Amino acid sequence: MTLKVDPTPASRPRVTRWGAYYGKTYERFRKQAEAALGAIKKPKGCPLACPLIVTVTFFCRSPKKPTNVWPKGDIDNHQKAILDSLNEWAWKDDVQIMKIIAEKVYSKEPRIEIEWKEYATQGIGVRSA
Repeated sequence: MTLKVDPTPASRPRVTRWGAYYGKTYERFRKQAEAALGAIKKPKGCPLACPLIVTVTFFCRSPKKPTNVWPKGDIDNHQKAILDSLNEWAWKDDVQIMKIIAEKVYSKEPRIEIEWKEYATQGIGVRSA
C-alpha cells in the first residue's frame, strides 16, 4: 500500500501544566495520513487481530542541497508515526507487530510504502522451564 504523504518522524509529546500536545509538524502528518487512509479502500479483514510482520519504506523529500547522505529523523520515530496512524485501520494495535523491516531513502516523490502480513506464530508463547 502506498500513502502519498511526506514521511515525518513522530515528535515527543510536550507536557505543560495544562496538558500534553505534539508538535505542529507531527500533528499535520497525522491529519494527512488519516485523510490518505480515508481515500483508500480498507483491505478485506482489516483491522487484523493476529501477530504481524511489517515492511515499510519511507521515501523522504530530497533537499535542494543535501548535507547528509541519509534523510533526517530517526527511523524508529518514522516507524512510530505511521504505525500509530494505522492502528484500528490495518490492525487493532501496533503491539501485534512481531517483526518490522524499515528503510528510509531520498526521493523526488515523497511517500510511504507499507506491507503487512500474518507472522508465523511458531515459537511464540510461554517459555517452559
